[in-house]
Amino acid sequence: MEETLKLARFLATQKHTPFEIGVSDCNIFTAQWVDTVKNTKITEDIQHKYGTLKEMLRFAKVKKIRKELEKAGYSVVEDQPTTGDILIRKDKTGFYHSAIVLHGFAYTMDKDKDLCKAHIHDVMLPGTQVWRTE
Repeated sequence: MEETLKLARFLATQKHTPFEIGVSDCNIFTAQWVDTVKNTKITEDIQHKYGTLKEMLRFAKVKKIRKELEKAGYSVVEDQPTTGDILIRKDKTGFYHSAIVLHGFAYTMDKDKDLCKAHIHDVMLPGTQVWRTE
């Protein structure tokens, strides 16, 4: 219950944050959540390291969010996603998209919609990984 409340508060703080590559994109959004839960400093290490879409895609290929999640104690599970889980999916270009799960919805930063949500069934496409921490 505590993690659910913490996540709801985190999402509320992100509600009016505009999407900005290298400042508040899906990688930064996910890193901020992991920092909140695990008391890490992933955001410090990656924020402002790129500023264009091309640089963001290149950055995501080189320093994948998956490595940061592993360092923070997350691992892939074969379960259905639950509140607090992180979803990661690699697209055709090799870019990793990430989202955070709360009550059956996946939340992420989108370049056209800023903070957005989608029903879990709409985002659980083939190849989507569910990452969870103890």
